[in-house]
Amino acid sequence: MIKGKNLYIEGDNLKVLKSLKKDYQNKIRMIYIDPPYNTGNDFVYNDTFKNWSEMITPRLELARELLTDNGVIFISIGEEEVDTLKSICNKVFGKENFITKFIYEKTQHFGRQKLNTYSNAEYILCYARELIKNGKIKELLVERINNELLDAPLFNASNRITEIVFPAGSVKFNLKDGVYKETKSKEYELLQDVIIKNGKNKNDLSLRFRSRWSARTVLDEIEKGTTFWVKTESFAIRAVYNSERSTKIAPKQIIFTNPKNPTVSRFNERVTTSETATKELEKLLGGKYFHYPKAVSLISYLISLIYDESTNIFPNDFTVLDFFSGSGTTAHACMHLNSLDNGSRKFILVQKPEPPAKNSQAFKKGYKSICEIGKERIKKAGEEVKKINSNVDTKFKCISY
Repeated sequence: MIKGKNLYIEGDNLKVLKSLKKDYQNKIRMIYIDPPYNTGNDFVYNDTFKNWSEMITPRLELARELLTDNGVIFISIGEEEVDTLKSICNKVFGKENFITKFIYEKTQHFGRQKLNTYSNAEYILCYARELIKNGKIKELLVERINNELLDAPLFNASNRITEIVFPAGSVKFNLKDGVYKETKSKEYELLQDVIIKNGKNKNDLSLRFRSRWSARTVLDEIEKGTTFWVKTESFAIRAVYNSERSTKIAPKQIIFTNPKNPTVSRFNERVTTSETATKELEKLLGGKYFHYPKAVSLISYLISLIYDESTNIFPNDFTVLDFFSGSGTTAHACMHLNSLDNGSRKFILVQKPEPPAKNSQAFKKGYKSICEIGKERIKKAGEEVKKINSNVDTKFKCISY
């Protein structure tokens, strides 16, 4: 194999994974796969194994060996198979390395409703090579980093009632100066009179309420520069963070595609549906050669989550592997992200050169294998990416195995 290059490998992925192990063991930061089931699509993984579990297990075992210690794998799967796959992954990666089961809202187009329910989502299982080290959970996925310039409420209805003392001068009030003996809210109890002078509490403010922070945490936060704010006589106290602090926002379990409330990446790009992906690929290739390809925006979003807690940065120079590459979306996503942040992410795609169905558009167009379409897609995607950022490396080496 060739290291340090974008690779498109034609061949059986089990054999390829065994070969990749020589050069890439513990070198792959992220793996994304969409392993096929026999769902009636044009391209079906035609393996000699009778049992799908027997097919996927050795491939996942090899995939685990390729991952770095802080590497992660994302696996797209349907509702009917998700429990089986999770059971397999628990054995291969270990239950303790399970991160989450993302729910991807794959469609906003609802045709004829099925009986009792309508499937508009699919799942993405996420596992780490090593999620826990020295008893601490690693921070491997981060959606974005926000500077906490806004205030946030301390009240949490599910927490127990706590007595909190806010030292003199630590609270800003939007109230007239004077002495206040009680609150105008049943949620907050004033334990002693508080004197407000020049918009601040002249003496300690003692409150009893359901706080998301303990009394100790409040004092610790004050040492970090946090102040507090009371806007009304309800005394609903809020924390105002030091402007130099920042917060890491973790990805939500549900990946929304509804335009009114979409999941948005740190590059301010929203995740789109399978229908959108189909239209975009059809436009790029000039024909509908794949049924329900994965959206570039979805895979880009997943890749953008990779975070390095040791350096507190989002790395952009790692390798992404997809050994069920299909239409080549993963390569497209890598190049697209590189165009946005001048990154040097590399991709390795593996695909068995299966012939298209004889009644498919691909066959009628003259494509002899799914690999021919995948490589054409990567070339055209590279041309589009170059229009955004000419510095992106869109070249890739083709290998037949």
